[in-house]
Amino acid sequence: MQIGQHPQINSQPTQQTKSGIVVTSKLIASINILHLPSQELKEEIVKQCYDNPALEIDDIPQCLACGAPLRDGVCTQCGPRGQMPTNGEVATTIPDYGEGFEHTAYMNDDEDYDPLARVSTTISLEDHLLSAMRPSLSDEDLHIAEALVGSLDDHGYLAIAVEDIADALPATVERVEDVLEILQSQEPLGIGARDLRECLLIQLRWFRDQGHPQPLAEKIVDGFLREVADRRFVDIGRELGTTSTHVRRAWDFIKANLNPYPAHAALEGVVLRGGSGRGSTALVRPDVIIRRTDQGFEAEVVESKRFQMRINATYHAIAQSNVAMTDGDRQHIRKYVQQAQFFIDCVQQRWATLKKIANALIDVQYDFLDKGVRYLRPLTRSELATYVDLHEATISRATNDKYVLLPDGRTISFDDFFNASLRAKDTLRELIAAENPHKPLSDEDLAEQLTLRGMPVARRTVAKYREAMKILPSRLR
Repeated sequence: MQIGQHPQINSQPTQQTKSGIVVTSKLIASINILHLPSQELKEEIVKQCYDNPALEIDDIPQCLACGAPLRDGVCTQCGPRGQMPTNGEVATTIPDYGEGFEHTAYMNDDEDYDPLARVSTTISLEDHLLSAMRPSLSDEDLHIAEALVGSLDDHGYLAIAVEDIADALPATVERVEDVLEILQSQEPLGIGARDLRECLLIQLRWFRDQGHPQPLAEKIVDGFLREVADRRFVDIGRELGTTSTHVRRAWDFIKANLNPYPAHAALEGVVLRGGSGRGSTALVRPDVIIRRTDQGFEAEVVESKRFQMRINATYHAIAQSNVAMTDGDRQHIRKYVQQAQFFIDCVQQRWATLKKIANALIDVQYDFLDKGVRYLRPLTRSELATYVDLHEATISRATNDKYVLLPDGRTISFDDFFNASLRAKDTLRELIAAENPHKPLSDEDLAEQLTLRGMPVARRTVAKYREAMKILPSRLR
């Protein structure tokens, strides 16, 4: 099939001849290697290189953003603008017992080496908050700050009651409240609030402290959030002794200047921790790069360019020769050689599988890569498994926790290729951006608009998509 042609994927279940599969240790090891995220694979490679003297692995310096090779510490694709800490500019068979294959043998000359260049400038929001709070904390209160910061939800709200934190530490409620006040004074403004009202009031207090008080907005947030969400401006004005026009202007100020989701505020060099596991998302490295060429698109598995693996020449020669040594020593050396070759085969099988899947996705989702998310085709892992003649479980293992750098420079999860909602979400975002600000579209209106565009969804589905995109309901927009 030529790249660019749309394959016909059979969505009907196919009958396959069931046959017994012999589960060998090699199969299990290959499956485990396939499943590992790239960082864990690196750790496994370090371990194997440390444990097995017959295994030699070169770690080629690459850009952490796009996977392209580095020349004199500069990415050949991103240039100085995209320069990031290297993997350790090294080609060595001596493993570092720390982060990886980092070694000073291939560093630049001392006068050119800037140690700060090897330190990532991106930190997690949690680390940023604790660092900012530390000068205001006593040593005894540091563990309270850590508990509070660790209890923030994805929006930046305190997800656990102060009393519960005090009981768990243990500490007095008053001490926890004092530390919480310090947390709430940090940026992004509104962080650590217990509800929307407190979040907005924290931000309005900042305007007051800066000499730009908004007394009417403070009164509305403090006592009339539900009413203003229902646009009962006249009733609010009557209660507060002002006009509905002034109430509307205060509400416009609130919508334009306050952030109901403080953890989503952009702070330079500060990122959220992502997912329920709260693992750091400071840098997502692509596992596969899809590039545009004159012939269409091509896929490259980043790891296959990064790691060069081989059997140590001396061990290989001894294992194949009749050098005088005891049978025990010869068996010992042959065992190391066999284990090294076994590991190399497993890793190379991983790369071949990722390459096969990426090439299939290029065929199936060509229009998505070429024109954007509006052209993303509905696709399941089961359908792709049939297309590439692999088991669905293999597709899942190979793509789990792995990422693709697209030709437009975006890095997305492999999961996005199978996410039929992305097209609808993109259209939804466009509809809301173009709506009349004085008459925002309800979820039911948005569902109708999506249906007219060939994406039939229910109102509750629109609400789910909208919440996932951190877009407020119509009464709050």
